[in-house]
Amino acid sequence: MSKTVLITGGNSGIGYEMALSLAKSGNRVIIAARDEAKSAAAVDKIKAASPGAQIAAVKLDLADFGQIDRFADYLLKRVTTIDVLILNAGVYTTKLHTLPSGYEAMIGVMHFGHFRLAQRLLDAVVAAPQGRIIVTSSMMHALGRIDARSFTHPRKHLTSMHAYGQAKLANLLFVRELARRLKSTRVTVNAFHPGAVATDIYRQLPGPLARIMKAFMITPQQGADTAIWMATDDKFKGVSGKYYVARQRRRGSSASRDMDVAGRLWRLSEKAMKAV
Repeated sequence: MSKTVLITGGNSGIGYEMALSLAKSGNRVIIAARDEAKSAAAVDKIKAASPGAQIAAVKLDLADFGQIDRFADYLLKRVTTIDVLILNAGVYTTKLHTLPSGYEAMIGVMHFGHFRLAQRLLDAVVAAPQGRIIVTSSMMHALGRIDARSFTHPRKHLTSMHAYGQAKLANLLFVRELARRLKSTRVTVNAFHPGAVATDIYRQLPGPLARIMKAFMITPQQGADTAIWMATDDKFKGVSGKYYVARQRRRGSSASRDMDVAGRLWRLSEKAMKAV
């Protein structure tokens, strides 16, 4: 049965591989990404690989809360249910800076941007027969700790690596808390680590670290495998609030399992959404 799948950052890297595989399987796939030209090229490439694929792209800038709202309004006029919502878009910046929203760029995009998008689209996921939300986290979450001061004043409290780790930790805490809040619904919420994938995000890493990472990198196809499995396998009916690496369940860091912190981050995020 064809499902409606939305993938943020679906025009390159592991997001593209998810889009390609899920479209080939007969699903209706929507790529949501900032670069419209790259998204159009991705759609053309997928259609060439799979003639008749139901694939489309819509502009989404997760750094801009107003644009997220416009995207959600546009999408919800065209789809009534979203079976699989994959919150995948990522960013790594070597120089810490804040977005127009006032938030540090990595947590601003990967946590706050995705938080707002999920809030706006949640009813459509709940309306699906068995909605699934899948979040791309990272083993780098183990480097992170949630420091609300750093959200808007990153240079005083963070390095770039720790800012990235904090954002990925926030992704996992979001998954745990949203799963708890949706316990009475059919929706499941889970996260995964794709591995050290050879994608554009690593071009921003410092040279020595990038060279070390490159030695252990896997292909985007390999990196996308766990997410595709989570999106399609019947095993995930009723499985929620979990974290996977290479199709294996992992506990994640102790910080990622702290439900008190998860609750505080959720409340802070809700407050942030009301302020804009």
